[in-house]
Amino acid sequence: MSNENPPTNRTSKPVNGKVRNFSQFIKVLFKKSGMLPALILLLVVGSLVSENFLSVTNISNVLRFAAIIGFISIGQTLVILSGGGGIDLSVASVAAASAVTGALYQSSGSPVVVIVAVSTGVFFGLINGLGVTVGGLQPFIVTLATFTIARGVAFDLTNAQPLYLKSDDLKLLSTGFIGPIPIPIIAVGLTILIAQIILSKTVFGRTLYAVGGNEEAAYASGISIRKYRIWIYMISGGMAGLAGVFGMAQLNTADPNFGNGYELTSIAAVVVGGAILAGGKGSVFGTAVGVLIMALLSNLLNLLNVNPWATLMITGVIIVLVVGLNEDSVANKNHRVWRGLPFYLSIVVGAVILYGVIKR
Repeated sequence: MSNENPPTNRTSKPVNGKVRNFSQFIKVLFKKSGMLPALILLLVVGSLVSENFLSVTNISNVLRFAAIIGFISIGQTLVILSGGGGIDLSVASVAAASAVTGALYQSSGSPVVVIVAVSTGVFFGLINGLGVTVGGLQPFIVTLATFTIARGVAFDLTNAQPLYLKSDDLKLLSTGFIGPIPIPIIAVGLTILIAQIILSKTVFGRTLYAVGGNEEAAYASGISIRKYRIWIYMISGGMAGLAGVFGMAQLNTADPNFGNGYELTSIAAVVVGGAILAGGKGSVFGTAVGVLIMALLSNLLNLLNVNPWATLMITGVIIVLVVGLNEDSVANKNHRVWRGLPFYLSIVVGAVILYGVIKR
């Protein structure tokens, strides 16, 4: 007679197995889909508080705006993924300079306008890449300098006056449709798909994650970190140039003021989409969700007649919370963010009180 204990059934579930399974399901859902559940929740809440929120016209307008931010955010995602403190503050100014430069060649035809605009963006991206890699400067400093230079170029070329488009072909980039879907939405959707495939299915993408995740290990394995970062900044500049093209098509002008603040919106979208500012973690699909959340949230608050300054405060608090949640996930620290909740609430209350005092 054996004294051994009977084998344990590893597949058996505890009494509260359903609860545990549901909890694990929720964790996996958030891990895999990032902020997608938050996007769905925003759509549901928006439809309940505003009858116009999910109207075809409103959603179409939001997606057209989101497309422009989307192009910029795709490039921003790659820069942040590359690590090394990577960030591109110049994207909005580069978009404006690219649009203005392209508009100067309207007499040569729309294809030339697009090529010149995107090439201008790539050129500014090359400056950023060389400054970061060859010059050894911090990305923040280099791209801040390019931010100023590119905006100055846009104002100088136009004498601070918008250039109106004369070509109907360019206007089609904003007003045209392929089937029932507007061209800007199709264009940014295809760009997101291609970028995500490159990141997840190619050597270039896997190497980029390796560089951003552990720069020393990547260098030791023979990866040319300098080459990859130069390419990444050039791609970011090209995406900004493309955003400039679709932006001037939408506004029917190449405005030197175009895109003010878009650099911060793109960074926020990347962070909300699940990327880590330290690099090595994130996805273009996640960024796309982040762009939609930022665009829809801004639109909903506008529909509810919320003061635009209050909108900025709300957006800022959301960004802080999301960054905290991301860092919490990476550090594997339980509930660190929630312990800091009083701090976040104090910021909101303080901002509201300060705003009320100033308003008087």
